[in-house]
Amino acid sequence: MHISPRDALLPAIDLSARALLVATRVRVWSGEKRDRSITRELCDSKGAEQNAIRANKSLLGDAIAPVQTAERIVRAAVAERTLPWMDDGTRILKGTAYLAFTDAMAEPIRGFDDAVSAFIAAYPDIREQARRRLGDAYSDSDFPSQGQLRQRFGVKLTFLPIPSAEDFRVQLAADEIDAVRRNAEEALRGTVNDAVASLLERLREPVARMATRLRLFSREDGRTRHPFRDSLVENVRAIVQLAPMLNLMDDPRIAGFCREIEDHLTAYHPDDLRASPALRNSVADKADDILRRMQGAFA
Repeated sequence: MHISPRDALLPAIDLSARALLVATRVRVWSGEKRDRSITRELCDSKGAEQNAIRANKSLLGDAIAPVQTAERIVRAAVAERTLPWMDDGTRILKGTAYLAFTDAMAEPIRGFDDAVSAFIAAYPDIREQARRRLGDAYSDSDFPSQGQLRQRFGVKLTFLPIPSAEDFRVQLAADEIDAVRRNAEEALRGTVNDAVASLLERLREPVARMATRLRLFSREDGRTRHPFRDSLVENVRAIVQLAPMLNLMDDPRIAGFCREIEDHLTAYHPDDLRASPALRNSVADKADDILRRMQGAFA
């Protein structure tokens, strides 16, 4: 079921006072290094054109994996609390959620910094391991000094104002400025629609999954078929708790659906759902009803 908001349901949009943009930059040294000498040897030995085959060295092996995991956690934390905006990865954040967002980001950023510190502390040993792993392909020049490492890692969150369609300082005729402004307003409306649709999909997916899994679950003759984990309910609860932060336009319909989901879907403990076929069917029916009405409200 695909849900998309209607343009007509979104009035004239001015997000400049209610939201801001978030650009996330995470620097991680991958330790991947192209070896030109081995590349030439490979191409010559295979009769291939130069650079048709390329040899890359993994200087760090698995030693960089904890930092890469920490990077993914940082990016996931940003994505969880924001909505898509531009193709370049910029996200949009509701202004009233700014403090909650920065508080929530403190832990994953601290986890990233800790992983980097542990990596840097182990760097001398990592280089020695690389000497053994790479054999004759090892070169000291491939490795920066331990003191230079810190600058190759970092997390930076940049908060930017949302451009206004009214703000034009180019030298154009009045009718040209109006045309540019209309184009900007249409682009803004489309981007806001995409952001709202993203929130609706994030609400829809765990609710739909809950309905499906509850209907499949059964216990017969002491055997459990199609079991579900507690996360089936917890995932629904998590997105409902995040929804106010993501509801850019404070749309009362989204808030209303979230209240219904809390009242009728996440009010029960997973063990109660497992124990009662009647309760499972009732909650699944309510989930389907919410999904149908959500689709109708934003069709």
